[in-house]
Amino acid sequence: MKKFILPAILVSLGSGAAFAGNANSEKAKALTAGYRIVNVGPNETVCVNAQQQCDNVESDEICTWNVDGVTQLHSPDNPTMCGSFLYKIPETK
Repeated sequence: MKKFILPAILVSLGSGAAFAGNANSEKAKALTAGYRIVNVGPNETVCVNAQQQCDNVESDEICTWNVDGVTQLHSPDNPTMCGSFLYKIPETK
């Protein structure tokens, strides 16, 4: 029985590490549609799909709209409100 316990523990730890590594790589691929804030009147804004993919995993650079290069993109909370910032997709090497 004692000879079985140590290998079972090692297999369990190895499997857990493999799943944790796979979950981390999936998190890096969390792409989402970017939305921009558009003024439609005095004190009125809407959240408009920018037709651009961004990453929701926090990084150094905020995702900006390709059309003007300065409009920051957000995730949508609802059709009229944009939520948190999105980030540039990391380049793969």
